[in-house]
Amino acid sequence: MKNIIKYLLLVLIVLSVAGCQKDNIMVFDINDGGVLFPGAGDGMTYKGYNSADKVYYVNESFLNIPLTQEKYIVDFPVRVSGDSLKRDRVVAFDIDPEITTAIPSQYKIVDAIIPAGKQYGRIRFELTRDPVLNSASVKVGIILKDSEDLKVGSNEYKKGILTWSNMLAMFPNSASYVRTYNCIILSPFTKLGTSSAYYSPNAHKAIIDALGWPINFWPTFSSGFADPSTGTSPMFGAYYTDLYAQKLKTYLDEYAAANGGVRLKHNAGTDNGKDIQPRITGAVYIP
Repeated sequence: MKNIIKYLLLVLIVLSVAGCQKDNIMVFDINDGGVLFPGAGDGMTYKGYNSADKVYYVNESFLNIPLTQEKYIVDFPVRVSGDSLKRDRVVAFDIDPEITTAIPSQYKIVDAIIPAGKQYGRIRFELTRDPVLNSASVKVGIILKDSEDLKVGSNEYKKGILTWSNMLAMFPNSASYVRTYNCIILSPFTKLGTSSAYYSPNAHKAIIDALGWPINFWPTFSSGFADPSTGTSPMFGAYYTDLYAQKLKTYLDEYAAANGGVRLKHNAGTDNGKDIQPRITGAVYIP
C-alpha cells in the first residue's frame, strides 16, 4: 500500500513539473516583430541617427524640386526587426507636440506601413510649399508606438524628427557629419561636439560657398588628415580645421565689406540672429 502511495505521489510530481515547464515555454511569433527607426547599424544607407540624443533625423528642402511643384513627398524610414511578411503591416505613431512646429496646412501624413515582403518601410509625408519657409524651417516630431501589427522594438530607436524648409537642407544629423560643422563654426561646443544646436542654413551655405563644395556635398569627420577638396576622400580631416575656418573667415569678411559692415548672421539654432563666427586658431566665442 505504501509503495502504491509513493508511486502515485511520484506521478503527481512529474505531471506537475511537466505542466509548469509547458506554461513557461516562450513561442516566437514573427507577427510580433518590432518596429523602430534606423539606427547606428543602418548607417551605410540610412544616415540620420544621432546616438547623442537617440533620435533619427530627416532634413529636406523644397530646393530639391521644381519651383512649379507645390507638393513634395518625403518618406521617413522605419524598419522592422524579425522576418518580413506577405502582407503590409501598419506602423502606429504619435506626433510629439513639444517638438512639432509645423502647422496642419504645411503637411499631411499619407500612410505609415512596412510593405509586404520588406523589412524597411516608411511614414509618408506630403509637404506643401509655404513662403514662410523661405527664411525659416519647421519640423514634426514622431514617436513610434505599438499597433495591432507591430510593437515598438526599442526605446532607443523610437523617436524621429522631420525638418524642412525652402532653404538649403541640413546634412545628416549624425555625429560624424555634425563634427565637420562644429570644426569650422565657432560655438561653445568643442570642435568634436556632436550636437547640432548651433546649426543654421546660413552658416552651412557660407561654408559650402567659402570652400567651393557642391551644394549637396558634406563630408564626414575624420581624426586623420583627409582633405575632401582633393576628390580622393569624402572625409574632412582634423588637420584641415584651421585652414577651412580661415577660408570661411575671408568669405565672411568679404560679405561684411559688401554689405556696409553688416555681418552674415545665423538664421536658425541657438545663435539665431547672431554673427556667424569661424573657428580659427585662437578665436574666442562671443555670445
